[in-house]
Amino acid sequence: MTQIAPSEPEAPFYTGVAERLIEAGMREFVRHGFQGASISQIVEAAECNVRMIYHYFGNKLGLYRACIDRAYAELRQAEREATFWSLPPRAAMAELVRFTYDYMVAHPEFQGLMRIENMADGAHVRGLEQVSARAESLFDAIARVLDAGRAAGAFSRRPDPGRLYLTILGLCTIHVSNRHTMGVVMGCDLADPVFLADRREEVVAVVLAALGAAA
Repeated sequence: MTQIAPSEPEAPFYTGVAERLIEAGMREFVRHGFQGASISQIVEAAECNVRMIYHYFGNKLGLYRACIDRAYAELRQAEREATFWSLPPRAAMAELVRFTYDYMVAHPEFQGLMRIENMADGAHVRGLEQVSARAESLFDAIARVLDAGRAAGAFSRRPDPGRLYLTILGLCTIHVSNRHTMGVVMGCDLADPVFLADRREEVVAVVLAALGAAA
């Protein structure tokens, strides 16, 4: 049975004031980026005083890095807890795509933080070694699905797991990150539930076709 093994270290999940600061910080950083984010707005939303940021996170950058770490940790945890890994290879890969697609639609803050971090050339996420460590567990699980699929004749191709995930992630996010511009270009609402449902199955079909999935 394929599963994602627990990875170390896990991101700290805070309580009380520190948790409120994480939640408020995520919203503020997504809206205004790291430089534009207002400490006063964050502490007001978290219903605490500015000293609490320094107490729990050291400074504004420490809070920002904690928000980035949290965003990745929540995604990896959700992947680890998913039950589709035990399905036959073709079904498991289809459900991984659907899971990733649904998660990105439901968590636009993840893409918001990644957009900001990419504009900073990944300067801060690069220093979070645990982000890469957690991803290795995901790639190992994908590799096991691919290997099982090849052995069973369900897949005729066996791509690199990281590159395959990059393809899945791109297909599962472009309609969110480019929603407004591509909505104008295509003349439709990319947030419409009918569009999202149709697009979801299109992405599944593209990924399975790329793997040479058996009919």
